[in-house]
Amino acid sequence: MIKSHSLGTLLRMNNITEEYLDFLRGIGMNSSQVCRVTDEYLCGEEGFQRSEEIIRMLKKYGLTPNSLFTTYNKGIIAPKNRAENLVSICRQMNWAKRYDIQYILCHVGDLPENDEECYSGFIASLRQLAAFAAENQQYFLFETGSISLEWLLKIFTEVNSPHLGYNFDPANVMYYNLPDSPDEMLDKLGSWIKAIHCKDGVRPAPGEQFGKETILGEGDTGFAGLIIKLLESDFDGPFIIEREIPIGPEQRRDISNAVQLLKSLGV
Repeated sequence: MIKSHSLGTLLRMNNITEEYLDFLRGIGMNSSQVCRVTDEYLCGEEGFQRSEEIIRMLKKYGLTPNSLFTTYNKGIIAPKNRAENLVSICRQMNWAKRYDIQYILCHVGDLPENDEECYSGFIASLRQLAAFAAENQQYFLFETGSISLEWLLKIFTEVNSPHLGYNFDPANVMYYNLPDSPDEMLDKLGSWIKAIHCKDGVRPAPGEQFGKETILGEGDTGFAGLIIKLLESDFDGPFIIEREIPIGPEQRRDISNAVQLLKSLGV
């Protein structure tokens, strides 16, 4: 029996239209990831009605969301913004629970070296978010960012919760120029990887701080090999195409080609 995988793309709430959803369904998508669930959707009866309208539209086109990328300011590592952002994330997690959205994604920020107090506060926050996710029957995942594999393994081991995990973004490994390869991260993080952003990229050019995103399959992540390896494991999370260029003909072409590539690999 051929396994059916969840394949979608990242959708900003204010950019969702029936015409665009019809295009996505037409190229073979069967789910979605939503983001930018701001107070416009979280507050009051008007927010509830806006949310209901968007979810109805997504369901109409067979693109029911299974994941949410949270919207907030500057992560949960830095103490200055941590309390405000934790509340914001939990509000969005409760919004997601209403629509049976299981995977909650988050950029957690940059981990400072040799700041034990900051690190301890971060670990305590992750434990609380993992507990909140467990109560909501969700997974709290943080996105590939500037935190190295060595520290990721330490963090996941220390928190030790089945409801804490990782959204693997191979392009961000290149973008942030992590010391680890995407292949090594996939091998070592194993079952902590609960979702994937299907995105490709290259490391920074000489003198540059950050790398660049590329068309899927044209970067240096070894993307096809990563997907094959992932499919050979017990991975059953969502495959979410992310192409961070403006909506238009070029983005549509790249997303369509990405769907074809993923399906050719067995997704």
